[in-house]
Amino acid sequence: MAKTNKSKSKTAASPTTPPVRPTPYTLPSLRANKDLWYQLLVLIYDLHHPKDKPSEARTLQTTDALYISGPYFSVEEAEAIKSTIVDDTPTATTTLETAISQKLENFFEKRRASGDSRPCGPHDLGPVYLQCLGIEKEEIGEERFVSRVRRSLLGK
Repeated sequence: MAKTNKSKSKTAASPTTPPVRPTPYTLPSLRANKDLWYQLLVLIYDLHHPKDKPSEARTLQTTDALYISGPYFSVEEAEAIKSTIVDDTPTATTTLETAISQKLENFFEKRRASGDSRPCGPHDLGPVYLQCLGIEKEEIGEERFVSRVRRSLLGK
């Protein structure tokens, strides 16, 4: 009986057993997560307000090409957001990260010719985020939201 327990514990702790991954967000479930949704709105607000000093300071702290990193999100939150399902059809499942990359594909092709293929957050990514997440620009311009962002200590 002792051998059986040992073999079970070895199997349970096996390094080849893949970790259990949580179910990815969908746009409605991401929107329902008030904290993550607010953080996304702050990121989009910052991308649309590059001359605002706190916004500029936050965007300059990002380390991800798509700006989905600190100070806005933890590593786990960033991965969850990037893997959010934005289009789930019988033929394909598209994540937010893939959708953004696809929208920027034309941009990258045009910019490669000039030798500079880096996206500009405010000009290139801001509108793409609005489109991929189904957000109206007015949502990040509401006075209550803007006031809350200005009072926020996000990234400080």
